[in-house]
Amino acid sequence: MSSENRAEAARAPGFRAKLLLLNGLTFVPGLALLLFWQWASDRLIRSIYISRPTDIARRLYEMFASGEILPHLAVTAEELVLGYLIGVACGVVAGYVLGRAPRLARIFEPYVMAFYGIPKIALAPLFIIWFGIGLWSKVALAATMVFFLVFYNVYIGVRGVDADLVRLTMIMGANERQLTRHVYLPAAAPFVIMGMRMAIPYSVIGVIVGEFTSSIQGLGLFIHEASSTYDPAGVFAGISVLLAFVVVANMLATRLERRLLRWQPAIAEGQPEG
Repeated sequence: MSSENRAEAARAPGFRAKLLLLNGLTFVPGLALLLFWQWASDRLIRSIYISRPTDIARRLYEMFASGEILPHLAVTAEELVLGYLIGVACGVVAGYVLGRAPRLARIFEPYVMAFYGIPKIALAPLFIIWFGIGLWSKVALAATMVFFLVFYNVYIGVRGVDADLVRLTMIMGANERQLTRHVYLPAAAPFVIMGMRMAIPYSVIGVIVGEFTSSIQGLGLFIHEASSTYDPAGVFAGISVLLAFVVVANMLATRLERRLLRWQPAIAEGQPEG
């Protein structure tokens, strides 16, 4: 299907109605879960253990209205953004370099695998010793968790480029820069986006684990303090804010995917093929 036909189909009323229906259906499971949760917290499980969705919503309103959560939110957001961006940048560069250099890959791949096998949570105390209890220990832990996911996706994407296509492009006179721009990056782009999307929740895990271990401020510290004072509504409120981080970041990644991979029919149409 050509780009003109896809654009015409996207403007059709039936297509828009179908898309709106699909978007609306995504809220049904979540709404059903909240309704069951509200019912169960009143009849099956004591609300002191799981709280009620209405209590959590009230706690969220109080947190933002009083400004109690804002300093924690600002600190965690800064740690997440820095850790994620550093991890993605390092993962893309390292994955591309080793993907293009098989000899280097054979030398360094065992070391990368060895470091990848280390539980990242075990690194949190070490990063705190190295970088202190402030911002950079959480950034380092989040960046480490993001790096390996992005690295392996980029590495596989670059290694999977058709060798015949590369040779043909070189025969036509392409230099190294043109190979990178017109062959390797487009071929590896789906893998890069996949790695970036997979890394979003792991960056959150890295930051929160670091804040659990030792922190002055942050949502992890807020959740830890709420749990130590038997405040389930506060715990779930903090988790809800983290969930909002993941949802917003995933939406941004989806928009980036549509922009970068608009040459793929399934991405351009905004729905899977079939």
